[in-house]
Amino acid sequence: MEARKSALDGGLYELANATSVDDIYLKESSAEPPAPADGAAVDILEMAAAGPPRPRAVAAPADMVSLKLLTSQNIDNDFAAQIDGLGGEVVSEGPQVLLAKIPRERIRELDDVPGLRRAEQPRRLHAKLDEARGPVTRCDIAQNQHPTLKGEGVVVGIVDSGVDWQHQDFRNVDGSTRVELFMHAVHDDVSGIDTVTPFSEADLNDALNGIGNVPQGDLDGHGTHCSSIAAGNGLATNDQRFRGVAPEATIMGMRTDTLHDTHTIEGIRRIFDAAGDRPAVINLSLGTHMGAHDGTGALENVIARETGPGRIIVVAAGNEARDRIHFQGRLEMGEDLDITFTIRDFVQFLDIWIARGDEADIEVIDPDGNVMVPDGTVQTLPGGSFRADLREDQINRDVNLSLAVAGNQMNRRWRLRLKPTAVTQGIVHAWAQTRDASRSRDIFMTTSSQRFTIGMPATEERAIAVASFVSRAETAPGTLNPPGLNVGQISPFSSRGPTRHGQQRPDIAAPGQHVVAALAANSHMANAPSLSQRRLPGDEYISIQGTSMAAPFVTGVIALMLQQEPGLYPEEIHQRLRATAQRDEDTSAVWNPEFGYGKIDVEALLNYS
Repeated sequence: MEARKSALDGGLYELANATSVDDIYLKESSAEPPAPADGAAVDILEMAAAGPPRPRAVAAPADMVSLKLLTSQNIDNDFAAQIDGLGGEVVSEGPQVLLAKIPRERIRELDDVPGLRRAEQPRRLHAKLDEARGPVTRCDIAQNQHPTLKGEGVVVGIVDSGVDWQHQDFRNVDGSTRVELFMHAVHDDVSGIDTVTPFSEADLNDALNGIGNVPQGDLDGHGTHCSSIAAGNGLATNDQRFRGVAPEATIMGMRTDTLHDTHTIEGIRRIFDAAGDRPAVINLSLGTHMGAHDGTGALENVIARETGPGRIIVVAAGNEARDRIHFQGRLEMGEDLDITFTIRDFVQFLDIWIARGDEADIEVIDPDGNVMVPDGTVQTLPGGSFRADLREDQINRDVNLSLAVAGNQMNRRWRLRLKPTAVTQGIVHAWAQTRDASRSRDIFMTTSSQRFTIGMPATEERAIAVASFVSRAETAPGTLNPPGLNVGQISPFSSRGPTRHGQQRPDIAAPGQHVVAALAANSHMANAPSLSQRRLPGDEYISIQGTSMAAPFVTGVIALMLQQEPGLYPEEIHQRLRATAQRDEDTSAVWNPEFGYGKIDVEALLNYS
């Protein structure tokens, strides 16, 4: 199987060649319900108790498709005109990354557009304070020393499952909203198009008074919890015990039920634009493992090019350290390399990256030993159907093999066999993901590694990548400690670095286990029976865990830093995090794959000179 030399990623190649629903059976469907919040074990147990999922319908090939287009630095000014010439439309434009609508039947012609380096299909991202502010971070000590530092004049943006704009933590004492901008992003499976509807501060105040039609803020609860950690004011309790880190910051939020990365890109651009001259920090407690893990993806490029002085993005490292979703192996001449993986869902995906200069013949072997050589089309073995697409990436020049399997033989093992024909570097990495995100566990059973499990876009070096450590040993205030859980240790689930090419991510560790923050009314978190022990009396707050909770803690701290110095660059914040990080018996004296440079020390950060 010869590698394609094309700008189209594997998913677009499949879609461009599809003529019927059957042709895209292996495509990652966006018709599924939202992924569970933060990957907490209780959510997984609840889903497991419900039994195996029913096979989901996959939408027919849409006439128009939303795409991410990565361009060279010196593209001509008529690039948008060329997209128009294909019957498409550029809907969002920024440095080297554009969002566009393209007719499906014209996707192949993108390879002929000068300056286009990669075209990516939309991908689903997956959602990954009293004790958190205490001695383990010295946040309360720091804020007592700096009583005016509460985030005033700084925009905190949350792109997530939403923000419950009706919750008291996001309202002023007079009942008016603290949310200046609320956006609702929708992906339409029939048309394939993304739309974003904005609602202003005035719209939200009208809605709080029973006027107008603003949609529910958060169906899941994940985004509300993150917003509360970063910037909630704690007004739902008399003592404001569960206030966030920057309780007087201005809040802007995006609700995206499908968590598409195209929504994330649009959210980043709209929040930074709406912030105007004010400093802004955006929290992304979201991520994926389908991609190069090297900073070359569309969302990573947006972070690299849209951040700068007073424009900061914080990203959760991920919750996959123990999930066995990563494989690392070596190619050696004369020896086959087998990548053995277990079927955990009715459709699952592998993304394999082979270092540039290396070449290999490929075989796909089903559980009964039947062998087939992939050719880029959907093929069928007795054990199930698969599609394998091999391409040379036009940005990093590595070889990428994307494999999708619809086996329907749960818990049986397949193999991908690589037969080296040329070896220069010999390094192979693979990541796996199931269509139902809660089942992305225990896929590479014998050759998995906790390292290299940091998700994208935390792999982008300009992002502030955050790991999780334990700040509260009990699940919720007053409950018994789970066995083996001690304050200060790294959270067992917290994804480990480095990136695929060895960059040192994460940067810092912050409290992510277990964190009390706002509970969105009428959301999944408010109604799930398995979360009942985590909900506090009154149903205004809930304790959950994940790097999703650690990231907004850092987002709130950076809001305080930006109040002090509005023009800080991402690189300056990186340097200060490294210089002030707490290093103790849990961490090491230098960067390590678990804690990064250590545990966040808010007192030292706010006193930094």
